[in-house]
Amino acid sequence: MPSSPKNSFLPFSAAGLVWVTLLFSPPLGAVDMEQLWVPKSYLRHLPRLYDAAQRVEQSPSCVELVEGTTHLGRTTMEHPVFTFKCRNEEGRTFSLMVDGPSLKKVDDTRPGGLVSFEQLRKEYEQAQERERERERKERELAQLQQQRQEAEREREQWLKWWEEEHRRREALWQQCVEKLKARVGGMQALEWLTETMPEPELAQEPALETHPALTFTIDFNAESYFGEALRYRVLCQRDGEEVVLDIGPRRDQGSDPDR
Repeated sequence: MPSSPKNSFLPFSAAGLVWVTLLFSPPLGAVDMEQLWVPKSYLRHLPRLYDAAQRVEQSPSCVELVEGTTHLGRTTMEHPVFTFKCRNEEGRTFSLMVDGPSLKKVDDTRPGGLVSFEQLRKEYEQAQERERERERKERELAQLQQQRQEAEREREQWLKWWEEEHRRREALWQQCVEKLKARVGGMQALEWLTETMPEPELAQEPALETHPALTFTIDFNAESYFGEALRYRVLCQRDGEEVVLDIGPRRDQGSDPDR
């Protein structure tokens, strides 16, 4: 009576394990022999199956070796082909075949239908490097986009700041002019040297958080009751809600300091 398929395979345990151990001594921490199965008729290929299992287990794509055996459809007494089942990093199982004599992975898409595990490791590392490079570029792109967004937000904030600043300067300038004209409008031969709003002096560097105090400088000339030329410089600024004028003599370059 023919034996069942299961009984026609031997695990690397019991009698089979003793037989293989006599042929070679596997290193500590190597493939678990109970993961490997072979038909009785192919018992001679057990050492090669073990070598192939080591290659598979050490390959980057195989996180866990589940089992290995001979591929009945391709194996002959002279040329064994092995099939293995592995789990990847996601815990999914996949199968692969290994050519016994060369210990290369069977891959019909490759020239000659085989590829070495060294080449697979090299390709895996290259793919990992490409993935790291892609992730690095994605991070750089995300960082660049974030910087652009922040720069755009800051630009919009500065535009709003300058709109408010311009209105603030115009309001103070008008108040300075009106108050100064009310103060000195009756002087003789009044001549305004500062007729349009000048650039104000800032108490500090502009910042988005606040608007600095402003000081406008206004120059004008006049004459005294006796016809003497008078030169004045006015510093106008806001003190709380009040506009303050500081009127004093102007020392123009080349003018007589005694006048």
